[in-house]
Amino acid sequence: MLNEFLLLATAHLFAVASPGADFAVVLKNTLRSGQRTGTFTALGVGLGIFVHVGYTLLGVAFLLSQSPVLFETIKYLGAGYLLWLAYNCSRSRPKSALPETENKFEHLSDFHALKQGFFVNVLNPKVTVFFIALFTSIVSQNTSILVQSFYGLWLAFYTFVWFGLVAWWFSRRVVLAWYQQHGYIIDWLMGLVLVYIAVRLLL
Repeated sequence: MLNEFLLLATAHLFAVASPGADFAVVLKNTLRSGQRTGTFTALGVGLGIFVHVGYTLLGVAFLLSQSPVLFETIKYLGAGYLLWLAYNCSRSRPKSALPETENKFEHLSDFHALKQGFFVNVLNPKVTVFFIALFTSIVSQNTSILVQSFYGLWLAFYTFVWFGLVAWWFSRRVVLAWYQQHGYIIDWLMGLVLVYIAVRLLL
């Protein structure tokens, strides 16, 4: 069981560390609205992991892998949501072009940030494929539901910690000072990244 857990945790570690839609939305919200918003976005991503673990334990993962229509629906929903986020990024403008009364950070409620992180993760078919492959290739059929639930809890916790650290790092004073002057460029680039990820999902 220990070897199984270590294999699972290691595979997940590399998957989470590789830049993707989750990283993009946590970074975007952190730079635009600060560490607290980035942390709640990270929490949303972590909670999204529970959904993937849940349907894997219930056997829905097998259904998704066998139903092209259902999988395609999830794919299009995920791509559409990423494109909507990309559109919001494209509306970013230089701070000097904004009214002087505007706050330093753009306001984004904790719930809205959490919701963004949650849906970006849940609607990402790449994560769905990853969990199907992960649990079917590494986790034994003899492993109890209780132990598999522990695996899921760890994966969700580690995801939140990782992206929480991303939010902390990119909210440092030096990074934010630069972003206040040139952040709109990052927003536009992040929008292009989200469009690229969405197109990759569709293709």
